[in-house]
Amino acid sequence: MKRRMRRSCPVETCAGITIREIKPGKWQTDLFRDGKRDRRVHENLEMAKRYAQLLATKIRNEGSSALDLTQEQRRDALKALAILQDKTTLASAAQFWSLHNHNEDGVTIEQLGERWLADLRRRGCRETTLRERKHKITRLTADFGNRPAASLTRQDLLDWLDRQGLTGVTADGYRRAYKTMFNFAMDEKIVEMNPVAGIKAFKTDERLPVPFTVASVQTIMDAAAKHAPIMVPTLAVQFFAGLRPGEAKGLKWEDVNWTERTIRVLPETSKMRRSRLVEMNDTLRAWLQPYRKKDGPIGITSQNQFDFYMSRKYCGEKKMGLLKAAGVEWIQDGPRKTFASMHYATHQDAAKLAAILGHTGDAGVLFRHYRGLVKPSEAANYWRLRPRTKTTIITLEATA
Repeated sequence: MKRRMRRSCPVETCAGITIREIKPGKWQTDLFRDGKRDRRVHENLEMAKRYAQLLATKIRNEGSSALDLTQEQRRDALKALAILQDKTTLASAAQFWSLHNHNEDGVTIEQLGERWLADLRRRGCRETTLRERKHKITRLTADFGNRPAASLTRQDLLDWLDRQGLTGVTADGYRRAYKTMFNFAMDEKIVEMNPVAGIKAFKTDERLPVPFTVASVQTIMDAAAKHAPIMVPTLAVQFFAGLRPGEAKGLKWEDVNWTERTIRVLPETSKMRRSRLVEMNDTLRAWLQPYRKKDGPIGITSQNQFDFYMSRKYCGEKKMGLLKAAGVEWIQDGPRKTFASMHYATHQDAAKLAAILGHTGDAGVLFRHYRGLVKPSEAANYWRLRPRTKTTIITLEATA
């Protein structure tokens, strides 16, 4: 059997790429680079040369990696570009997807919360604010703790707020806190966008403050004098001078001027970081006088101590806090709201009340909130409150 002789194929080179005639009139470009082979058949030599020149230009512009794409990948890229409709590049779209869908890399919601709290603490944020922020972070991390912060979307947060049953002013408080946290994340390059920025403020119905009744205040103060005297001055400056909880816990006897009948709230304890003088009325003096000292804290100095005495302290033989002993439900910011209500009912002066409270906003807010909240006769009874038993000062230990 005769062996067929293989035809010798004419070969040319164009732009460094081999071109060979595989059969009469059919020319093939052949490139092997970085382990990849690109072969294509052309109708004539001129078409093959043009393709070789285009391929060489592509390699120069994009590198040999441009040859790595399969036909399927090229078709997929074309589909993606059609979807994007020139609104952004394919690379930007891929980067966005990677940022919001990766699972192993990146800072988690829990880690972001820890970093944010640490930053707030470094910048001297008040302990009361830190505690409130931590509470909101804890609730969020219960559901999203291990999720990358960059993956959280606006809809995720809206759905979450809805599942928590948060509405009105409460929901808006969470919205503002998380917005601040994600602004921090953007500054730290943890995320590229703030998912909360697109959530509008929640509409809230104005709610009037709820003060304690005169009888409830007397009962609370009597229970404190009997079971935990250390609490009396701290509660007194809140009920009868309108100090905030953090201001009361930071107050020292050196800040009380008995001669001038004033209390100085220092910038380091004031929420607004501004000093102010608060006049001591006769009611406040009557409650503070039995506990008067030369220096040192006027009472408790931490939230842990407050919780210990109000909710968990042993009173007599029964395990109960002051609130249970007094039979009174606590009202959030109740002492300050009670003071403001009684002061306005007595003096009808929103501007003066704002100065005492250290309120820097529009005094009209106080006017709208506290006008007509209590009767002048009830306020008169309030200012007549006095210790009903002789007080023996006992220093009690509490958790730090």
